[in-house]
Amino acid sequence: MGRGKPGTGESQMVETLRAYPLFREAPPEDLAALIRAGTWRMWPAGRFLFLEGDPAEGLYVLLEGYVKVIQADAAGQEAVAQMAGPGEPLGLIALFADQPYPASAQAMTPCRALWIPGTAFREFLLRHPEVALRMLRLLAERLHEVHRRLLEVSVLRVERRLARVLVRLAGRLGRRTEEGIELMLPLSREELAELCGTRLHTVSRLLNRWQRAGWVRLGRRRILLRQPHALVALAEELEGPRGL
Repeated sequence: MGRGKPGTGESQMVETLRAYPLFREAPPEDLAALIRAGTWRMWPAGRFLFLEGDPAEGLYVLLEGYVKVIQADAAGQEAVAQMAGPGEPLGLIALFADQPYPASAQAMTPCRALWIPGTAFREFLLRHPEVALRMLRLLAERLHEVHRRLLEVSVLRVERRLARVLVRLAGRLGRRTEEGIELMLPLSREELAELCGTRLHTVSRLLNRWQRAGWVRLGRRRILLRQPHALVALAEELEGPRGL
């Protein structure tokens, strides 16, 4: 894991942070001070940014790459709980609850993140209530997402759950191309199954069916949504393509 101070790249990092919704309205000089209080770090694919149970002494703001958040149940079985991409903070809940990290964060690709000490970030929020409000909204959205997923696992058919997961990932971590929306993170079918609360075999069967129908195109840990409108229709049970 590499680490260092931003140094001569400080102005560029300020602009990078201001491009993300959480920091968009913060004054550049205050963001520069926050960056100087922190440390940027780099991880190769497969390494952990932090482990479940580690003390939450600071906040990570992901600058490059993709991370999966993994939680373990009482029996020690692990499952993917969340995916994160550039601009998203990691460790918010633990930091403000003064609790250890409730999950582990593992790099899916080479990653670079700014680590900000908890004390510095709290002081920054006190000076910038607009950022604090954005952060509260982000936390509320994450809580809503957890409740929504619990409800979906209880009442929705697997194909609707999978469609919803793909649509949400496309909205957050997708790139629009001439052929459709490409999910930028290297997502395996097993990870998709964990996000949906179902089995690998079921996800593979559905994805292969959707590929034959022209809805998606599958690659090695890559998914292209060729007909995202069809997945939205299935996710919300709208009047749309049938025959699958």
